[in-house]
Amino acid sequence: MLKIAIIAGTNRPNALNPQVVDWVAQQLAARGGIEAEIVRFDDFDLPVLDEPIPAGAHMYQNDHTKAWGAKLAEFDGYIFVTPEYNHSVPGGLKNALDYVSLEFNHKVAGIVNYGADKGVRAAEHLRLILANSRVAVVRDQTSFSIFTDFTDGQFAPQEVSVQPFASMIDDMVLWGEALVGAREKRAAMTDA
Repeated sequence: MLKIAIIAGTNRPNALNPQVVDWVAQQLAARGGIEAEIVRFDDFDLPVLDEPIPAGAHMYQNDHTKAWGAKLAEFDGYIFVTPEYNHSVPGGLKNALDYVSLEFNHKVAGIVNYGADKGVRAAEHLRLILANSRVAVVRDQTSFSIFTDFTDGQFAPQEVSVQPFASMIDDMVLWGEALVGAREKRAAMTDA
């Protein structure tokens, strides 16, 4: 059973994000075979990046970084639920991702994005950020429009928007299971 973190992509007050995050959690619970947990970076009180050494060195100095990294290390994969702010990912999400790197190595991710243009630019930027941490981001993503998938501020996704979610999860399971073996091989190479 894969352990998947559902990463809430913003901590903005009154954001639509919690509704989409909850929908993702409900979809995963109905599927079975996946253990999912909602993870919010704001629960870790991460200030603007304050680590003196780049994340790739894995030499964290601050307790908040160590706690954030330890939480992320628990998972086999991640679903990022991100809005699009100013044609990119929210600053808080980018800051949280800048803190860590190795915890993501050789794991799988899916993206659920939303915005005026369905949040596609945020998703594309997120793919580039995650590639630097050796994350295998699956091709299919789930994209929602704030104009057609929300009604009076309430998440009410259209069927056409929901359809890619199932294939995204199928690919995540396939890649996630394969990457467990890849991480084991990588660990054996490092120990040798």
